[in-house]
Amino acid sequence: RASRNKSEKKRRDQFNVLIKELCTMLQGHGHPLKMDKSTILQRTIDFLQKQKEITAQTEACQIRQDWKPSFLSNEEFTQLMLEALDGFLIALTTDGIIIYVSDSVSSLLGHLPSDLVDQNILNFLPEGEQSEVYKLLSPHVLMTDPVAADFLNGK
Repeated sequence: RASRNKSEKKRRDQFNVLIKELCTMLQGHGHPLKMDKSTILQRTIDFLQKQKEITAQTEACQIRQDWKPSFLSNEEFTQLMLEALDGFLIALTTDGIIIYVSDSVSSLLGHLPSDLVDQNILNFLPEGEQSEVYKLLSPHVLMTDPVAADFLNGK
């Protein structure tokens, strides 16, 4: 029994060390300092799923080789371009949900990328611009949809 208790304590201690490491990694991506174990695990899963999506999208949209110097990787080239443009990259769904924002958004707009991801872009726009952006994002929405029609007509 003592041996079993000792091995169980060792397992719990190892688990706690891993949770602390995950928490430290998440804090580097704009997450709060204090999180419980279940929050840490859920945010880790969310982060890994987003990274998987980004990786798949990146592989599907590789930079054409004639656009960049051969000695730079795609990631290095992208980073240099973003720095040179003094801008940021944002990816949205057709519903306006932000699925990716580059880190450079922090210095330009004062928002952490983690604060913007999973938010609707319309929440960050002046009311006068929301209707136009909504139209651009949702060309498939028919005016027969009462919710869309009310939104587009400013009701």
